[in-house]
Amino acid sequence: MRLVNTMRPSIIFLWLLLACGTVPALAVDVLKMENGDRLTGEVKRVTGRRVFLKTAYAGTLQIDWLKLEGFSSDRRFEVEVERGRKYLGKLVLAEGKLTVATAKETVSLEKDGVVGLAPKAEKEGGSLWREVEGTLDLGYNLTRGNSRLDQSSFLAQGLYDQGHYKISGDASSIFGRQDDADPASRQTAGLRVDWFVNPRVFRFALGTFEHNDRQRLNFRTVLGGGLGRTLLKTKRNELALLGGVTFTGERFRGEPATSEPPVRRTGEGLLGVEWKTVLRERIHLSSKLTAHPSLESREDYRLAYDGSLRLLFSRNLSWSLSFYDRFVSRPLVQVRRNDSGLVSAFGIGF
Repeated sequence: MRLVNTMRPSIIFLWLLLACGTVPALAVDVLKMENGDRLTGEVKRVTGRRVFLKTAYAGTLQIDWLKLEGFSSDRRFEVEVERGRKYLGKLVLAEGKLTVATAKETVSLEKDGVVGLAPKAEKEGGSLWREVEGTLDLGYNLTRGNSRLDQSSFLAQGLYDQGHYKISGDASSIFGRQDDADPASRQTAGLRVDWFVNPRVFRFALGTFEHNDRQRLNFRTVLGGGLGRTLLKTKRNELALLGGVTFTGERFRGEPATSEPPVRRTGEGLLGVEWKTVLRERIHLSSKLTAHPSLESREDYRLAYDGSLRLLFSRNLSWSLSFYDRFVSRPLVQVRRNDSGLVSAFGIGF
């Protein structure tokens, strides 16, 4: 009995030792605040003014980047500044200056000019899906009474950014059903790849697909590419211009007495402007306008606009209001030239 009692503390200590050994170790990054507090943990990323610090004692903390007085780490980070240039190396923050020791040189940057920061090891070693950032939005509207209307919506956006190139994609589906009317739906999907020639100029290739019952559009496929230039990039604002050429194929739903549906295949130019801004950290606005003039006829052109307002309740929960507008100068079928819509939904971030 005495032997059991004397062994019990040793056994408890051994179990505690094994349990502590199974806890995954965090990278040791040291942050010093303006008030003198010191925080240790693993910096996951810096976006705008938010520092995401993973700690073993309080989970993931969000810290104001501008209130940091010091930051040191043994890991390599990729740092992006306002003008779009990126640096890779070990860094130290002190006295308002961020020093980055790259493989070729040591660069001193202003703390206020840093747009984003991410550990390079995390980008190289993590799985693809862990590096993708985006949102999934779901919405549903209904009315009852003199008329019955049901409308559901699904929106998805994703971004995979590796610095010298990035892949962005989006998809949407809107389905509506009303009494005494045929169901109507609209589906879109798009994918774009950007390759950066320098911090401000990039080449891109894109492909989009669209279906719209209200426009009697069975499908529209657009494939093309071109050049883009970033005019402005700060913590809160980003502005870019696009220019290129696309090939467009369209098939519409004809009249019941028509045997062959109207089809159009043509080359188009592409002129676009993209703008993003952040208001008070929790309100995100984005806007994209593109013009597609036909390369065969001056009278044929298309305009496409997509805009959204997103209100962040937390890191992973948000509410969005999206607006789209499509204009065709000369439709092949008897429909209105303009088609637009407004969609509200709740979103989950990943």
